[in-house]
Amino acid sequence: MLDRIRHVPRNAALLVSLLLLIVASPSVPADGSGLLFELVFDAILLAGVYSVGPGSHRRPFWVLTIVTLGIRWGEHLSGVANLDVGALFITVIWLTYAVSIIIAHLFQRRDVTVDTILGAMVAYLMVAVAFTLVFEIMELRHPGSFSGLPDSAATYRTELAASMMYFSLVCITTMGYGDIVPVSDLARPLSVLEGVFGQLYLAVMIARLVGLHIARSRDTE
Repeated sequence: MLDRIRHVPRNAALLVSLLLLIVASPSVPADGSGLLFELVFDAILLAGVYSVGPGSHRRPFWVLTIVTLGIRWGEHLSGVANLDVGALFITVIWLTYAVSIIIAHLFQRRDVTVDTILGAMVAYLMVAVAFTLVFEIMELRHPGSFSGLPDSAATYRTELAASMMYFSLVCITTMGYGDIVPVSDLARPLSVLEGVFGQLYLAVMIARLVGLHIARSRDTE
């Protein structure tokens, strides 16, 4: 049993957790308690610790994860409004740190494995989640930064989270449906920045993985 677990790709659990968040976010009732979101985010945080693996970053990343979990649950249990934005902000920091570690690891690899491909997918989705939280913070601090949000988003946090998740994924994939539109001076450039990142990331990462695969194939001939 343990031997099978060791052969499971390191990034698999984190990818499953991220996909669960994306799928579950529109399924939560507008007046939901948000407990489902919190449990899925907890799974992402814990899976992220395993995904980044050993190294000099391990201890500070563990500390950041514990602090993030503490603040998120403190906000969830206390309902203090100031902790809400704080929990989102610390989670953005955690996601940024995790993405930087994963991408650095991808560029250190000299071969293409299943785990490498999953890692590239994980980094892409984590950036989308990070922008989701940034957009949430903007709307909470400056209501009206985005137009086209459901009326219930102003009342229920789960509805706002689901709407911002949808908008972030639309931005990073540059699908541009136009039902939710950034209107503030800060929301517009950040939305464009996410779209530019999404395109450049795919171009650079695919070129990197294809190049490694070709080089590896030549070495084995």
